[in-house]
Amino acid sequence: MISFLVVRTRAGFAYIRPERVLAVTSGDPGECLILLSDGVTITAAEPAEDIVERLEAEAREADNAQQIRETRSNGHAPR
Repeated sequence: MISFLVVRTRAGFAYIRPERVLAVTSGDPGECLILLSDGVTITAAEPAEDIVERLEAEAREADNAQQIRETRSNGHAPR
């Protein structure tokens, strides 16, 4: 299943795919701008640090899942 990152905006919530995020820029306190790979920008109503922290957590989880899949495919762990 595709994981989405929930981002709070002024108008509600936006659901973005973490692998599509190119940059997160900080502007006003409590707001930031998210640039996606297809040229879309989202103005988030939360600090850039919070979004970057959640993106890093998603990346760590994806890396751990990939390592588990590789280990199982090599026959080093029970299926």
